[in-house]
Amino acid sequence: MIEASVGALPGLIPAFLIIAAILGVPSALMAKAKGGSVVLSPLFAVALAGVLTVTLLPGGGGSGQVGICDVGLPLQDLLSSESARLNVLLFIPASFLAVLLFRRPILALSGSLILTCGVELIQAWADIGRACSYDDIKANTLGGFLGVFFGTAFLWLRKRRSPFTRTDTLWGVCAGVVGSLILAASFAFAVEPVHSEEQSQHRRQALQDDLAQDAWLQQTVGELYGKGTIITQSASLKLKNGHRRLEAETAKGDVVARWPERRLVRFALKGSTSGGGALTEAEIESIGDRFAKKWFPDEVAGAKATHRAVHGSHGPHVLVYRRYVDGVMMPMRLDLTVSPAGQITAMSANSTQDPKLPKVTVTRTGAKELAGRTAEGATAVPANLLAQRVNHAWRPVWMVSIMREAEQTPESTIFIDAVTGKEVTPEPPTEDG
Repeated sequence: MIEASVGALPGLIPAFLIIAAILGVPSALMAKAKGGSVVLSPLFAVALAGVLTVTLLPGGGGSGQVGICDVGLPLQDLLSSESARLNVLLFIPASFLAVLLFRRPILALSGSLILTCGVELIQAWADIGRACSYDDIKANTLGGFLGVFFGTAFLWLRKRRSPFTRTDTLWGVCAGVVGSLILAASFAFAVEPVHSEEQSQHRRQALQDDLAQDAWLQQTVGELYGKGTIITQSASLKLKNGHRRLEAETAKGDVVARWPERRLVRFALKGSTSGGGALTEAEIESIGDRFAKKWFPDEVAGAKATHRAVHGSHGPHVLVYRRYVDGVMMPMRLDLTVSPAGQITAMSANSTQDPKLPKVTVTRTGAKELAGRTAEGATAVPANLLAQRVNHAWRPVWMVSIMREAEQTPESTIFIDAVTGKEVTPEPPTEDG
């Protein structure tokens, strides 16, 4: 409010000088006539004039919306706003000088609270181009409290006795209670709360997040496909868990990633790479490990890598990273395609964290026997012990292949819960993890 007032109201300083003179001169004359302080009275009047000028000077035309007040930001985020900090400073001088002038700290605190609420109520009711905000009430109240605190501490240090009196307590509490009730009723029945500031902050945060997404995605594309690679098309899709799936298309290939984890999901280089010869197993693993440790350091920790040739020893190789815990294959998986030239040309990743599983009680032999009961005339061959989601919970599951004697090829697959021994149907993997 104060920040906007100084920048948007060209007549602010002349108006302040006029109001300060109107309040300051009579207060100085009255103080002199009554034998009071001719310094504190005009100083308090000037501070009060500053508050009234900044908060109530009409802006450049009304908005046509009256009877509304912005709820503002949560209390923990209040002082992160520069405008709120300036509002705190606005009320400190007036409340500080009020304590020194009237020697009634509690009454000064009540007056400060009534003043700030009254100002916001006028802003809400009168179409003067000023916006009512509960943030201003909170910030101004804090400023008033600090001013009273500093004033009280100053009086105590100067007099070496408590500045609080029974009369001040009685009048201050009564004024605060009555004023608060009247103002609370006025706000409750005549002012409608809105959430414009919170919505504005969310929009600003969303914009900053979008810019961060674009910057990270461009940097990632440059590292994968070469510096200077231009993103021709991109998308940011919201997932069910609130996270985002980032997609980028380039002339060299596509990239899919997750945000805010900043984790690659997959990418693939378009076309084929030329050159190179037959890579040794050690060379393939070294190339894959360098990529994996750069982009997936946590995921591949403790993982085992296996590889296979796609088109013979002179063709590309596929490296697969899997991790096992107590003999159970975890859902984390990283697949890398290494070209004969030693370049990573494609990857896909499932970065799901290792789930906590119940202890396995069904052995491989037990799983074979259980699966064989449902596959008459066929052979059950347990393949792997996997961590799978079943009915929204992670379970250790035996994957059993059903094979016919004549063909000796897998006819179907049965999944056996490695704890209960029951046949189950795992849920398909999702990108939400």
